Amino acid sequence: MTRLLILTGIAYTIRSEFLNWLSVFMARKRTHSCSGRPIPNAPMHLGLLNPKFLPAWCIVGVLYLFSLTSLALKVRLGKKLGPYLARKMRSRAKVGIQNIKACFPELSDKAVHERMVGCMTHMTIGALEGPHAWWRDMQPHADAASVIGIEHLMEAHKKGNGVLIMGGHFAAVDFILPIFAAKVVDQVDLGYMYRPHNNPVIDRMIVNGRGRHGVTGFTKKQLKDMVTYISEGGMVWYGCDQDFGKHADLFVPFFGVPASNISTPSYIARETGAAVVFMGMRRLENGQYEFEFSPELPHFGQDAQKDAEAWNQELEKSILKFPSQYFWVHKRFKKRPPGEPNFYS
Repeated sequence: MTRLLILTGIAYTIRSEFLNWLSVFMARKRTHSCSGRPIPNAPMHLGLLNPKFLPAWCIVGVLYLFSLTSLALKVRLGKKLGPYLARKMRSRAKVGIQNIKACFPELSDKAVHERMVGCMTHMTIGALEGPHAWWRDMQPHADAASVIGIEHLMEAHKKGNGVLIMGGHFAAVDFILPIFAAKVVDQVDLGYMYRPHNNPVIDRMIVNGRGRHGVTGFTKKQLKDMVTYISEGGMVWYGCDQDFGKHADLFVPFFGVPASNISTPSYIARETGAAVVFMGMRRLENGQYEFEFSPELPHFGQDAQKDAEAWNQELEKSILKFPSQYFWVHKRFKKRPPGEPNFYS
C-alpha cells in the first residue's frame, strides 16, 4: 500500500511538472484572463525531493486519488467522520463549545453541543471537498451555484481602484472560492490572502490547486505586492477573522464578546483607495453552494476601529444564516483586552 501511495505521488508530480513544462514550452503560462498578468505558481525544485518529505508526497498521492471520487461521496464521508472527530478531537471540541456558549448564551447545553458537532461535520466536509477543487472541473458547480449581490461587487469594481473583499473562515471556503473565480475571472483579476502551509510540498499542492482557477495568492510577506495588485484594479479576498496574537492592535465586539482584530484591512483600503465589500458563503441543504456580497462598506479606511466593527457585523449576519458552518473550533478569543482573564483556561 505504501509503495502504491509513493508511486501515485511520483506519478502525479511527473504529470504536473510535464504540464507545467509544456505550458512554458508552448508559451502558454497561466495568466489572468482580464489583464494578462501572470499567475504565480509554486514550482518544483530538488529540495522537495528530500526524503524527509516522503510522507507529504504520500499525502499528495492519497488526496489526488481521493479527488477522483464523486463529490457526493466526499460529502457522505464527511457526515460520517464529523461526529466521530467531534468525539476524538476533544481539545478542538472544547474550544468550539466555549466559543459557541459565549456567542450564543441563550442556547441550552444540548443545543451548543449539537452546533459544535455540526461545525465539526461541516469543517470535515470542507476538508474533503478541497482536493476536488484543486484537481477537478469546477465549472458544473459554478453553473449551479447561487450568487446574491454580485451587482454590489461589480459596482465597487467600476470605481477603478480595485476591491478588497472581506471574508470569513466558513466551512466551504476552499470550494466556493474557485466557484467565485469561475464567475468573474474573465472580467477581473482575482487574488486571495493566505497563510502558507508549514510543509512546502503540501503548500505547493494547495497553491497550484488554487492557481489552476486563475487566482493569485498573497502571503502576509507579500502585502506590498497585494496593495499594488489592488491599486491596478484587482480584487482580493481577505479573511482576517482569526486571532493574530501580538499583531492584533484593536478589539471589537464579535457576537457581544470583545475579539482582537488587525487594522491591516484599513491600511489596504487607505493605500489603494479600494472599495470594500463583505463576502459570505454557505453550503445549502440541497447540496448546492451560495455566496453573497454586501453593499460597499462606506468610508472604509478612515477609522480602523469603525472599519473592524463594520466587517465583523457583516460576518455575524452571514454566520447567523447557517451558524454551524463557521470555524468555531479556532481560538478566536485567545488574546484578551488588558485586565481580562484567559478565555480558554
